[in-house]
Amino acid sequence: MTERRVALVTGSTDGIGRATARALAAGGMKVILHGRTKLKVDAALAALTAELPGAELEGSSFDLGSVAAVRRGVEQILAREPALHVLVNNAGIFAEERIVTEDGIELTFAVNHVAPFLLTQLLAPRLTESAAVRPSRVINIASVAHTRGRIHRDDLTLSSAWTGYAAYAMSKLANVMHAITLAERHPPERLLAYSLHPGVISTKLLRQGFGPIAGASPESGARTAVRLAAEDTASAPSGSYFSDGVPSQPAPNARDAAMRDALWEASLRLAKL
Repeated sequence: MTERRVALVTGSTDGIGRATARALAAGGMKVILHGRTKLKVDAALAALTAELPGAELEGSSFDLGSVAAVRRGVEQILAREPALHVLVNNAGIFAEERIVTEDGIELTFAVNHVAPFLLTQLLAPRLTESAAVRPSRVINIASVAHTRGRIHRDDLTLSSAWTGYAAYAMSKLANVMHAITLAERHPPERLLAYSLHPGVISTKLLRQGFGPIAGASPESGARTAVRLAAEDTASAPSGSYFSDGVPSQPAPNARDAAMRDALWEASLRLAKL
């Protein structure tokens, strides 16, 4: 009997996350759908269960804008799931105003980077333990916007330089840097880490951040993450960044080792680890 792989996809009640979750479930994985509210998660679960009879689906709801909520969500997942093979850090926001969370973190950075960093750190032991047959995967949904990002290491809340785009670009640069550093810190036979630009996709985030731009379908945006999650052997080295499905060189800022180390230390502090 082959193992049934288990995947957690954050932000999977709509958009790219939902398309990713649907494709992974259709391919035979057990998928944990995640959303901010139980109402949205239950609705997505009901719809996908109707679309995919026989699929194994679970739900988990917690707010990525709160460090305590992420910890509670992880505790519930770990108590319920003895194995976990894939984490797709997909959830993301593009903020229209500067908000600082209860943890003192600018909201875009909290949801788009600190939450996935914390989730990954807390789930990494379960991911690596589960890598008996093939490596587990962490896949960060980043953006080509990372090329315009800069890590404001002395002002991560962007108190003096906030715009919606600057906050978004910094968080997406952090996603790419996170994957590269994860790859350096974990043996590839246990854990593979990737980041990717999914393309310009018609999602709520695209409309919020970039206005009435025509984008491709969420299904096309999910394609790279689904392939990386499901493949038996790695088609690219751990730490690779993909743009529209092709391994590509990330921005020079993402490859700055000293800045990546500084980001890692700051992330540990912000995630209260």
